[in-house]
This record gives sequence, C-alpha cells and structure tokens, in this order.
Amino acid sequence: MRNKFIRVMLGVAVAFAFVPSVAFASSQTQTPILEADDELIVEEAEQDAAADEEAVEAVLAEQAVLEAQRQAELKKVNYTISYDPSLIQAIGTQESTGHTICCPSFSCAYADAVLDGTVNDHSYYTCSCCTWTDWGGGNSSFRSVGTDEELLREAYDQIAQGRPTVIHVAGGSGEHWIALIGYQNVEDPDHLTLDNFIALDPWDGAQIVASDKYSLYGDGCEHISDR
Repeated sequence: MRNKFIRVMLGVAVAFAFVPSVAFASSQTQTPILEADDELIVEEAEQDAAADEEAVEAVLAEQAVLEAQRQAELKKVNYTISYDPSLIQAIGTQESTGHTICCPSFSCAYADAVLDGTVNDHSYYTCSCCTWTDWGGGNSSFRSVGTDEELLREAYDQIAQGRPTVIHVAGGSGEHWIALIGYQNVEDPDHLTLDNFIALDPWDGAQIVASDKYSLYGDGCEHISDR
C-alpha cells in the first residue's frame, strides 16, 4: 500500500514538472505568429496611407489643371500686363519734360518698361525734339499691319503674350501715340474697338481706357519692341 502511494505521488510530481515547460513551449510558438500579424497590419496601414496620399495628389493635380484652364479663359476676356508705375515716373512725360511732340518715343519707352522693366530715356527711341530719323528708332519696329481691325487684333495677340503695343491714334490736339498694355471685356478678338484696350498715355503718364480720349488714326500703324 505504501509503495502504491509513493508511485502515485511520484506520478503527480512528474506531471506538474512538465506543465511549465509545456506552457513555455506554447508561448514560444505563439510569439512569432503575433509578430507576423503586427508586421502585416503595419504594412497594410502603410499601403493604405500611400494610396490615400496618391489620391490626394491626383485630386490636387486635377484642381490645378482646372484652375489653369479657368485662368486661361479669363485671360482671353480681361488682361493687363503688370508693371511698376515708378518706372513710368522715371521716364517722365511729354507734359513734364516739355517734349510735347515726342509721344511715339515716350510710348515706346513706356512699352519697354512694361515689357521687361527696362528704363530708357525717350530720346533713345529718337524724336523730333531730339534726333528723329524715323518712327522706329531704338529697339522698336514700326510697321503698318493694314486695317484698324487687323491692328487691334495684332495688339490683342501681343498683349496676351505680355508684349505692349504702341499704336497711332487721333485726339483733341491731332495725331498721337499711346502704349496699349491691356484689354478688357473682350467678346470676339476679331472685332475689337479702343473701348477694349487699356493704355498708358505719354502726355501725362496716366493709365486710361484708350477710347476715353482717343480714336484710331486710320493707318493701322504700330510699334512693337524688337526684344
């Protein structure tokens, strides 16, 4: 009887002795599985984040394209080339300098200042008070493009490219030249009037709607910078 009791107790002891090792073995086999699951979750989260970022970038790119198209459409209707008014002041005016018949030269000087910030004295373009050898002079090409309608379409196209155009007009004191630097309320570029154009007037340096003071001279003549 005593021997049987001893054998039973030994069996229990042995059984308990194996329990921790089994539990330990079980925990050891579960850890790599949990780590693999965590890595998969992280990888999926990163993929989702990358997909979301690409989606956002695609939306932003589409919005940028639509905005560029909207701005391009607006530019067809209203556009004035930006410029620094202090450059116009530095060049001066017909009125302030006493060069009252030098409107082509002042207009060309204004146009180049608007074009790229270049400031030249009006005498650089030659004028009747200086050494007026021709209508062009300096860095300006003089030409007649034909009809007034063609002249204004040419001016519109030049301004749309950021290039002012000096044109021949008539005013209260006779013929005159002004620098066109913008256009407004354009419905059809092939049918324009001076109502559609913004100009710098060399008489006093003011920015005006061209038709407020002038009408077309009728010879289709203009200056465009060669730069």
